[in-house]
Amino acid sequence: MILWKNGIFHSLDDYHHTYHQMATDQGLIIGFDDELNNLTFEKEIDLKKAHVYPGFVDAHMHLLGYGQMLSRPNLTGMSQKDAILNHLTSLFKGEKLFVEGYFECGITKSDLNMISSSIPIMMRHNDYHSLTVNDAVLKLMKLDHPTGVLTEGDAEHAMQIFPKYTHDELKKILIKSIESLYAYGITGAHSDDLYYFNGFYDTLKVFEDVLKKYPFRAHLLVHHQVLNDYVGSKRPYLDQTPYLQLGAVKMFYDGTLSSKTALMNAPYLGTQDYGLNVNGYENFVDIVKTTRAHNLPVAIHVIGDQGLDEVVDILIKYPPREDRLDRLIHTPWVMSKTIEKLKKLKISIDIQPQFLSSDLPWALSYLSKTPELCFPWKTLLEAGINLAGSSDAPVEIPNPLLGIYAAVERMSRHDGKVYFEDEKVSRLEALKMYTTYANYNTEKSNRGYLKKGFIADFSIFKHDLLSMNRAQFQKDIVLMTVVDEKIVYQKR
Repeated sequence: MILWKNGIFHSLDDYHHTYHQMATDQGLIIGFDDELNNLTFEKEIDLKKAHVYPGFVDAHMHLLGYGQMLSRPNLTGMSQKDAILNHLTSLFKGEKLFVEGYFECGITKSDLNMISSSIPIMMRHNDYHSLTVNDAVLKLMKLDHPTGVLTEGDAEHAMQIFPKYTHDELKKILIKSIESLYAYGITGAHSDDLYYFNGFYDTLKVFEDVLKKYPFRAHLLVHHQVLNDYVGSKRPYLDQTPYLQLGAVKMFYDGTLSSKTALMNAPYLGTQDYGLNVNGYENFVDIVKTTRAHNLPVAIHVIGDQGLDEVVDILIKYPPREDRLDRLIHTPWVMSKTIEKLKKLKISIDIQPQFLSSDLPWALSYLSKTPELCFPWKTLLEAGINLAGSSDAPVEIPNPLLGIYAAVERMSRHDGKVYFEDEKVSRLEALKMYTTYANYNTEKSNRGYLKKGFIADFSIFKHDLLSMNRAQFQKDIVLMTVVDEKIVYQKR
């Protein structure tokens, strides 16, 4: 048994319910304060007045994609065309060059061809749905394209020309990702990786190998393109090991706003283009029906308000098995009528609060009409819909403090203005999005609170997240991260 003493333990039942001592044994919480008086402990850990919360979870990210981003050159924070091209020139060493984090600023294949037209150069856009490539890439794709700015299917095809990682290389990437997440206080994540790297079997084996040595609660979505592999593997839905679950079947309904492929109710400004259904409506319905035939829930990427309304209609028509939970991913733009439909579903939504701070106001400038509801988190919570907090890393930094801040303050980091203030949520609700509500999709009843019998996963901070000055959310205040009773990160 371990005694965690001299701390402030926030149960998350409400703002004020705290303890000062906690005991754990065999990965579970066994009691608090006076309940511990007659117990003998093998180990005591003095937390020195630190604040302890249930382990933070990122409910939608890409664990391998994030590790890959950490391992590659990155353009995040660069917005000037000439500066980016100069930087790319300095990075280019006569070998294939792949850079992350490009924010669209007008670079085309012609610009990249000035660096090299014979050796592949790729820039992945920050929305992770687009690529800008040079002629060498287009030649390998056998694609005649005027600009080299590729979206959706073309971008996915371009990704396939880069060589796959070895098993050991993928393990290193995953370890780098998990170690980075530990430092943000993250004890688990829901991830979409099983299609994009070495295929279902080898990628899953990478997770199994790494999680034996690096305790972390990984909940993996199963991309619909590898559904047959999943079914053929005869692995059960959800639990594989204490650290690994296989969850819902991931599929895409529409694209992104930045590429003007999110399916909107009103056309994009200056066009008659409403976005698109990336699979086609009938094909998408077939994917849902196939998933249901295997008694599995769905996890659907949908960004546009029209896309969301159509998806909800499909889910009402083709519901999951009674004991299964569907999930939606993103849903920043919502029509009022869709809220009433959502109430009919047993569903959870993976939201990314940081998208508000990074996408507004520029996203609104793409639209001919402001949607009825924009990032409507308070409205969705009041409708009884579970909201799980996430970063979509590597799209955003997987720091839950930044997500909590964005959900509470709703402030753009571009112009400092607060957008749609009526949709602000409380700090307690925002904190629960990364703890209690983020665990809803695991279908486990002993995660997300500090209570007797709950798992011993903790995120430990220097300050009280429920009352500290808001400027502290921008600082590194993580002191310790604990998974399954084990300290996996401790700030020096």
